[in-house]
Amino acid sequence: MSLLLLALLLSPVANAGFDEFSDDFATPNIVIHSEELTLTLKGELEVELHDIEGKGGPGYDSNTDTLTLGTRSPIVEIDTFWLAYRVGLSDGLAVNSAVEFTTRGARVGSAWLDWRQDRSERMEHHVELGYHTPIVALDRRTERYPLAGTATWRSPELHAAYELAWRPARAVRVDLGGSLAMMRPLSLAGVQESTSQTGTINILTYGEARSYSGNAPVAGGRGRLTVHGAFAEGFGFVGSLAAQYGTDSLRSAFPNYRELPGAAAEDPDHRAWWWGGRVGYDAHGAHLLAEGILTREGLIRRQMAYAQASYRVRLRDRDRAVHFLEPVLRVERYRLPDGAVVQPSGRALRSTAPINAVSWDWDIVTAALLVGVWRDLVLVRAEADWIDEHNGVPDLDQPDEPFRNDEWRIQVEVRF
Repeated sequence: MSLLLLALLLSPVANAGFDEFSDDFATPNIVIHSEELTLTLKGELEVELHDIEGKGGPGYDSNTDTLTLGTRSPIVEIDTFWLAYRVGLSDGLAVNSAVEFTTRGARVGSAWLDWRQDRSERMEHHVELGYHTPIVALDRRTERYPLAGTATWRSPELHAAYELAWRPARAVRVDLGGSLAMMRPLSLAGVQESTSQTGTINILTYGEARSYSGNAPVAGGRGRLTVHGAFAEGFGFVGSLAAQYGTDSLRSAFPNYRELPGAAAEDPDHRAWWWGGRVGYDAHGAHLLAEGILTREGLIRRQMAYAQASYRVRLRDRDRAVHFLEPVLRVERYRLPDGAVVQPSGRALRSTAPINAVSWDWDIVTAALLVGVWRDLVLVRAEADWIDEHNGVPDLDQPDEPFRNDEWRIQVEVRF
C-alpha cells in the first residue's frame, strides 16, 4: 500500500481529459447521500480585471480598435460561473457534468459517463463516454491558455476514451490511452484572454463539438512515462475535414487561402491531424513543462511550442490566510511556416491587416503569480502577457507592423 500511495503522490490518477472539478483539484465539500446515489456539488466563480495596452475611451478607441479588441479601456467582468455535478451511481461509476453561466447565457461545459476500476495497487482502468476535453488536456496553471492549447485541446469533444495506468515499480508509472471522437468544427479564438471582447485578433482552433453535415470520426492516442516526477509523453490525433465547418471554414477564415497551391482543386484537401509531445517534472512543489504540437488542417500547417515553469511556496497551513505563493513563467511560439511564402499570384497567405491576423505568427511571454488566499476556496491570480506578432512578408518588402495588444489582468477565483 505504501508503494501505491507514493505513486499517487508523484502523479495524478488516470484522466481521459483534464477535469478541473475532480477531487484532486476541487475538494468535495457538499455531498448528499441517498440509498442508491451520491450527489456531489461543486462550483467556481471567476471575477477578472482586464487591461489591454493603450489608452481607451472616446477619442482613443477607434472603430478599428473596437472591431479588433473590443476596447482598450480597463474592464471588470464575471468571466464565468461554473456549477459541477458529480452523481455517483455505484462504486466506480458516475455521471459527471459542469454547466457554465455567464452574463450572456449558459452552456453545458461537459457531461460524460465515467467508470473507474482500481482493484490492484499496480493498475487502474478508466473509461469516459460523453462530452469532455480531449485526453491530452492538462492543468495550464494560468488563466490564459497557451496558444497551442487553445488551438487543439482546450475545447470539449464528443468521445469514447479509455486509459490504463500501470505502476510496474516504485515511483514509476506508465499511462496509455486512446479515444474515438467526432471531428470538432474549425473555429476562431482570440489571442487575448477575455472571451467577452470578441474581435479579429484570432487564431485557428478546433472549437466545441457540434453536429454538422459531413462530420467524421477522429482517432487519437497518448502514452506517458513518469519516473520520480519526471515525465515524457507523446500523442497524436487524425481525422478528416468536412466541407461545412472544415474546408469552407478555412476559406472564410484566411482571406488569402485561395492563393495556396491546390486551393482551387475540385476536391479540396480534407486532411486534419495534430500530434506532439511533452516533457517535464511535477513533484515537490515544482511544475516544469515543455510542449510542442504540429497540426495540419487542409493546406494550413502550424507549429506550436511553449515552455513554462512554476514553483509553489508553502507559507503556512492551508486553513490559514495566504498559505501559498506560486510564480509562473511561460514562453510560447506559434508559427505558420507557409504564411510569408509568396505564391505564384504574387500574394502571400498573411498580410499586416488585422482582419488577416489568423495568418500571423506569435511570440508570447506570460508571467503570473498565484496566491492561495483562504484554504482551497479563494485563489487570486495576477498575470501579464507580452505579445509580439509577426505579420510582414519580407519577400514583398512588407515589414512587420507591431500591434499594441499586451495585456494584464487580476482574477479572484472562489471555489466551493
